[in-house]
Amino acid sequence: MNDRAAKALSVVALLDGRPGHEKQTMGILQALEDRVPVCIRRIKVAPFSLFTALSQNCRLYLPGGGASCPQVEGADLLIGTGNSTHLPMLLYKKKYGIPALICMSPALHLRNRFDLCFVPEHDGIGEAHNIMLTVGAPNNSKNKGQQQENCGLVLLGGTDAKSHDWDDRQVVAMVEKIVKAESGMYWTISTSPRTPNETVSLAKRLSESFDTIRFFDYRDTQPGWIEEQYDKNKHVWVSADSISMIYEALTAGCRVGILPVQWKNNRGKFKRNEDILLEKKLVTSFASWQQGDRVLRNCPELNEARRCAERILQKWWPKNLQ
Repeated sequence: MNDRAAKALSVVALLDGRPGHEKQTMGILQALEDRVPVCIRRIKVAPFSLFTALSQNCRLYLPGGGASCPQVEGADLLIGTGNSTHLPMLLYKKKYGIPALICMSPALHLRNRFDLCFVPEHDGIGEAHNIMLTVGAPNNSKNKGQQQENCGLVLLGGTDAKSHDWDDRQVVAMVEKIVKAESGMYWTISTSPRTPNETVSLAKRLSESFDTIRFFDYRDTQPGWIEEQYDKNKHVWVSADSISMIYEALTAGCRVGILPVQWKNNRGKFKRNEDILLEKKLVTSFASWQQGDRVLRNCPELNEARRCAERILQKWWPKNLQ
């Protein structure tokens, strides 16, 4: 592929409709736009059935084929996040010969077909010629340096039958201890799609007991609300199961504390992620906070979307890095 330093890069983004996945894709593209002109074409990808997956796998491995799409033809790059984007992207690559990038670890039989995979190190796979390990997933947060020291944010995840046990009362009790201990702070508490109704009720009741707490159910917030909170609140506590929100807050320049959950698999990626965060001293554990480490860590600058964008330019358009 030729360098096109003076011409806008034409990038096709495959989007699966999941906000967390789309934040990863768009975060990298926004970081690219900070360095070079970029023209983005968006394609919505629907969830696929087992029959569709089998059919697309067959087309991928059989001679010829691929998938045609007028929006893809002539593009410089394909990028996406989420399982449902993998096969369509590879079929477009097969048809048009366009490099394909993915923001996660693909299935083993597809991995070498991608030109570049941005894989969080907590996934537990090693670096390779087409695999770049990242500290968490890239995202669209930016450190604007405008957080207020007397403002704190609490973000609650919730149930996941595969990864951990969730104790409604224990989680909210930890939040109450933090609020009571950190006098002079103004707190915002919010939930996520996985937060159980009982946790929502308890958190809302807690907020009604303190003049310094505001509660927002995620269903009552608008797109972009969480990014506004990262920009405002210097201190952020996140339940350990909410991996994406932890890294969004860190990227935004917040000081982050972790509310523990009970992991079902101490060798799984969720527990591994928590261990990595603590080993790198990027976050403060609730246990450490209870023992007197009351100032949340001010972690080094973290911007994995920018690092991913630089790797893309280094690989295909190195003149844009000069």
